[in-house]
Formats: sequence, structure tokens, C-alpha cells
Amino acid sequence: MSKKRKTLLVFGLLLIALGVGYLSYTVVSGIRARQDAETLHSIAFQDTTATATEASSTAPSPPTVSVETVPVTESETEAAATTETKEPYVSPIDFEALWELNPDIYAWIEIVDTDITYPLLQHPTNNDYYLNHTPEHKSGFPGSIYTFNVNAKDFSDFNTLIYGHRMNDGTMFSNLHYYRDETYLKEHQTIKIYLPDRELCYTIFAAVVYDDRLITSYFDFSDPESCQAYLDSIYNNRDLNSHVLSEPQVTAEDRIITLSTCIKGQERNRYLVVAVLTDEIQ
Repeated sequence: MSKKRKTLLVFGLLLIALGVGYLSYTVVSGIRARQDAETLHSIAFQDTTATATEASSTAPSPPTVSVETVPVTESETEAAATTETKEPYVSPIDFEALWELNPDIYAWIEIVDTDITYPLLQHPTNNDYYLNHTPEHKSGFPGSIYTFNVNAKDFSDFNTLIYGHRMNDGTMFSNLHYYRDETYLKEHQTIKIYLPDRELCYTIFAAVVYDDRLITSYFDFSDPESCQAYLDSIYNNRDLNSHVLSEPQVTAEDRIITLSTCIKGQERNRYLVVAVLTDEIQ
């Protein structure tokens, strides 16, 4: 065998070895990512309602106080009968347990009837940290679902940008690309954001191919005109893989969230799923 053929053979074997190694790494990383996600889910969705009920049943009863009976008028009786006692909101997420793991976890995002259900994180000083760190502080992919610290953690901003990787194994924000199918979009419009003190319900109205500009820097969301400019950029999107629904109608006075992930083979584009706040449970 000539020296040239030997060199080509060695090079070919090296390429095969690298390919097998990369494939093995991808498979193992995917398995670990799914295991970590399942662990986080089991921690988050402990029976917080049962815990709260148990705590209230074991709490000491207040002392009995003798009071003088006061006559109650008919109007007062009717008013009391029509007044409902509102139970305090109890989150289905065990944030106390999650905070022991990582205090940067501040919410939980779930797209109803999909595989997307993850903790939402925000680093206080380094906006790039959770791009390549998991909620357990493991370096590398799949990173986390996260927001920049320019966004308030109570979702009071006009637009909260939420970022996540498009993983080849279907985890993280990979399944956002299902929204390229308009039928899927119409059948999976509900996003829930769980906070310690309330639950926010959003309705998806757009899924679009967008450019790679840093949206939180390009638009000033404290300015109503800039908010409208962002909405216009969504509504006027003409990419063949984009879908924008006529309902619900969204204005600059609403509050929205934008889920952002990458597009395979399109480094200069991002895929955005945009939803408007339609209900709040406290």
C-alpha cells in the first residue's frame, strides 16, 4: 500500500472515530439532559397543596374569647351571605425545594399539552451564564431556559424574552419548531407561567422566523411607540414558515412573552413564539 493510501486510510478512520465519538457524546448528553429534567420536574411538582393542608391542620387553634352577642341587621346578613371567602393561592410548584437547588429559579414555564415544562432562571449579573449552564450549575449543553436581567421577574414588562436551546434530542425549546404547522399552533396556544404567588396564562398568537438582533437592546419596551414597532415587526412578518393569528388581538397596552430559540442551518435567524397575557390567577 502506498504512503498516500495509508494516509487517506488513517484520515478516514480518524473521521469515523470522531463521528462515533460525537454521536456517543450527543446520545449520552441527551440521556443525562432528560434525566436532569425529570429530576427537576419531580422536585417542582411535589404535592404542595397537601403540604399546605397538613400544615394548617397541625397549627395550634387560637384561644377562645368570650364576646358579647350583637344583633345583626337583615342587610348585614345578606351582605355576608354574598361575600365569598377567597382561598389564598397555592402554587403547584414547590419553589422552596427548587430554591435549595438554585435560588436563581424564579418561575416555571409550561406549554400545555407539550413536552415543554421547565424552571425559568435569571442570573443577577451575567446574562450569558444560563446559556451554557444547567439549573444544577453543570457547564455545557443543554443550558437552561432563562431571561436577561433587564426583564422584571414579576412579568410586569411589556415583553419578557425567554431563551432556550434547540436541542437535537427534542428537549428544551426544540419543539417550538412544531409551531411551523399552523394547525399545531391553533391546537397548542396556552402557555402557563407559575410564580410563587400567582399563575399567569398566556395565549400564543404568533410563531415567526425572525432575525438575530438582540430584541431587548433593539427595542425600548418602556416606550409605547417602540412596543408597537415590535408588534408591527411580528404582524408584518412574511416568511413562509411564519404564522400570525388574527385572534387574540394584541396592542402595546398588553403584556406579552417571546420564546426564542435558534434555527438549524440559519445562524442569522431566530425562531420566536409570541404569546399575550390573557388571565392571571392569584
